[in-house]
Amino acid sequence: MQRYERLWERLLTLLGTLGEVDASTSGRIRLHIDRQRVELVMTERDWEDLVSIPYGSFAGGARHLLHALSAAEAAEVPYLVYYNYELEPSATPESPTRMAEEAEHRRVMDHLRTHPDARAEWRAYPPGHGDEPTLAGRRPSTTSTAPRGRCRT
Repeated sequence: MQRYERLWERLLTLLGTLGEVDASTSGRIRLHIDRQRVELVMTERDWEDLVSIPYGSFAGGARHLLHALSAAEAAEVPYLVYYNYELEPSATPESPTRMAEEAEHRRVMDHLRTHPDARAEWRAYPPGHGDEPTLAGRRPSTTSTAPRGRCRT
């Protein structure tokens, strides 16, 4: 069998070994394991991407899925939502990370609309963090204390 052949069918088979599976709704898989009920919000393409890009094998993607199922059970949330090669436990069928990113984007855009002369920049690391590259031995400016990976206006 090819490495990436029949990934969706193999996923449904794996889930079937854990409990009752209902994949009758496109982009959703309902899973009932003992007292835990979890709905995976993920398309067949999402699963193919999750398996082939960050993990490189069905086994790697399956381990990630099993870990995410445990995290959803521990968090007592009914959803696992695919977003950016991750399966995130969630209280809603929306990705918490995507929702936070969209809220941050709206906040920055609102700020820029109300302050048209304002500047915005994105930095992977806050200045002075120690992980950023140096230019000719000089450290970048240390005027911002924005959290890692956030947009500061």
